[in-house]
Amino acid sequence: MASLNRLLLAAAVATASLAWGQAPQDENFKQAGVCARCHVISVVEWSISKHPQAGADCVACHGKSEGHVIDERNNVKPEHIPHGEAIAGMCANCHGDGCPKTKNQASCQKCHHYHALMNPDQPAVAKDDHYEELAARWTRYRERMAEGERKAQARDWRGARAAFQAALKEKPGDPTAAERERMCGRRLKTVWPGFEITGSAYDDRTGLPRKVKVAGLGIPMALAPGGEFEMGSDRLAMARPAHTVRVEPFYLGERELTQAEWIAIMGANPSTHQGAAFPEAARLPVDSVSWADCQEMIARLNARVAGGGFRLPTEAEWEFAAKQGKTAAPPLAPDAKGPGVTGRTPANQFGLFDLLGNVWEWTSSLAKPYPYDPRDGREDPGGKGLRVLRGGSFSDAAEWLDPSARHSDRPERRLKWNGVRLARSVPD
Repeated sequence: MASLNRLLLAAAVATASLAWGQAPQDENFKQAGVCARCHVISVVEWSISKHPQAGADCVACHGKSEGHVIDERNNVKPEHIPHGEAIAGMCANCHGDGCPKTKNQASCQKCHHYHALMNPDQPAVAKDDHYEELAARWTRYRERMAEGERKAQARDWRGARAAFQAALKEKPGDPTAAERERMCGRRLKTVWPGFEITGSAYDDRTGLPRKVKVAGLGIPMALAPGGEFEMGSDRLAMARPAHTVRVEPFYLGERELTQAEWIAIMGANPSTHQGAAFPEAARLPVDSVSWADCQEMIARLNARVAGGGFRLPTEAEWEFAAKQGKTAAPPLAPDAKGPGVTGRTPANQFGLFDLLGNVWEWTSSLAKPYPYDPRDGREDPGGKGLRVLRGGSFSDAAEWLDPSARHSDRPERRLKWNGVRLARSVPD
């Protein structure tokens, strides 16, 4: 049992070492290649055994398994997954006479788990000062993190920040410690360029104010705290395949930009739905705006508001807000007469309204096939092609009122069912 515990400690320390960028047996981890990224414990076991010297690596047993490596969600299995006698047959390549001790040839798994590539009854790891130091650093890291969380609970943001900074010294680059240190820094911040903070609610994870207004214009925006979500839908032809996407925290307009707000920025109202027939026109979403019109509006807004940074949401951000916010109420039934006043249909827990079924909302994204990848040029503002709109409109059938539904149009086209919702990255 002691030797088994030592092996588990070695695996845990190796995991920490990878995070610190100081992998033990670096050459062995390098030889294991991309498999070491996910299968750390198996690679540790393999590297401690004599298999690396014998040239028995992951590929020797499982093949290149390129589909499994690319997928990362375990939907695609390795090319070869040997079991039972098939494993013993592979061992025979090196141990033709059977087990060096027992001469058994039928089943290596009497002594070895198929990934425990060494005999658990034998000492796993000799005493190593490098391991001991890493284990001590791991202990100090956990103590500093616990201290930081205690002080954060007490709303001692300066003390908590210092503790998380100390944790980062023990484990440089650690994403959890870095996120918590950044959260404390945000709680200590009292001025946000371009924003007026409304209310006293802050997000516990990011440390960001949940509700803000655009300075000088009063346009309300809400925090979408970011994270991973399943983008797309296998039910919709244009939204396949469903895939995992991560978005960073951002702010999104609580509702579509109204006609009154557009006039305040641009000086004129392009909307089709205005006039005597629409007595609440000031509260109606602006419509009949093109993607190019929206870019001009954003340029004027950024020139006017300190800090700037306002933009259209990416289609990944838009869908994250629509899905992760957990729809609280169904959209109102489509009304061919025109859009309704903004703020009437709560869309989710982030405090957003009318994401579905009022007017289509322009996004920044070019219409490209999935999977969504912001690095493939689809977020290039100078890129040529159709731009994506989301959310459906007052004149669309119910099937378009789906958070995954995608529609696209020419960026210069103005239609009476197209509008806009502001977004902004988190200010520095």
